[in-house]
Amino acid sequence: MRNVAPYASLVRRSRQFLLVAFVVAAAGVFFAIVGLGLFVIPFAVPGNQGFELYHVVRTAMFLGGGALGLFGVLLAVRAITWKTDNDLAQITAAYLSEYFDERFTLIRNVSRIGLGYIDAVLVGPPGVLVFRLVDKHGSFLNDRGKWLKLNKRNQWVPMRFNPTKDTADDVRNLRKYLASKDIQDIPVYGVVVFIPDEQHAHIQAEAPVVPVANLPHLYDALLDNYLAKPERITSDQISSVVNLLYRE
Repeated sequence: MRNVAPYASLVRRSRQFLLVAFVVAAAGVFFAIVGLGLFVIPFAVPGNQGFELYHVVRTAMFLGGGALGLFGVLLAVRAITWKTDNDLAQITAAYLSEYFDERFTLIRNVSRIGLGYIDAVLVGPPGVLVFRLVDKHGSFLNDRGKWLKLNKRNQWVPMRFNPTKDTADDVRNLRKYLASKDIQDIPVYGVVVFIPDEQHAHIQAEAPVVPVANLPHLYDALLDNYLAKPERITSDQISSVVNLLYRE
C-alpha cells in the first residue's frame, strides 16, 4: 500500500496564509495608527461643521484597524499551526499496510480549497474510504448518529463533537468535490476510527449510521461495507482520484 501526504502543497498553503496574515495585520495596524493620530492631532473640534462625521471616521479607523490587526494575528497563528502531517494517520497507515497491497493508496492530511480537511483517504478498487480519526479514551455510546460519553459520575453525556456527523460531512463534500472535477461514479464510504484499543476506548455501537471501530479491529469492520465488493472502480479511476487529492 502506498502511504503518502501532499506535504509540499500543505507547506506552500501555510506560507500563503502567513503572507495574507501579514498583509491583513499590517493594514490593520496602519488604519489604527491613522485613527489614533486623528484623535491626538484633531483636524476638527466640537462645534465645527462636519465634526460628527470626522469623529465617526476616526473612531471607525481606530477600532476597525485594531480589529483587523487582531484578525491578522489570528490568521498568522493558524498559518503557523497548519498541519503538514497527521500522527494519527501515520499510525493508521502502519496498521493498514498489513492488509492492503500496492493497488491501494492512503493519502494523509488531505486539504483542498472547496473540499476542506480530511484526516485520511484510502483509494483502491473498492472505491474511496474517508477516515475520521479519534484519539480519545473512555467509554462511548454511538446510538445511530448520536454520540455519548460516560463521565466521572457514571452518567452518559453528549460528546463535544460528533464523529458520525463529521464523517458524513466529509463523505458528502468529497463526493461533490470529485463531481466538480468531472470524476464521476466513484463510490465514497466513511469510517470512524478510535486509535486506542477497546481497553482504553470502549465503544457501544447501536445501529451506527457510519461504521465505527477501534483501530485493531478496523479491517473486520470494513468487511461488510467498503470491502464487501472487492472491485468497484477501475485503475484509471483510482489514478484520477489519487492524482487529484495528492497533487503537489
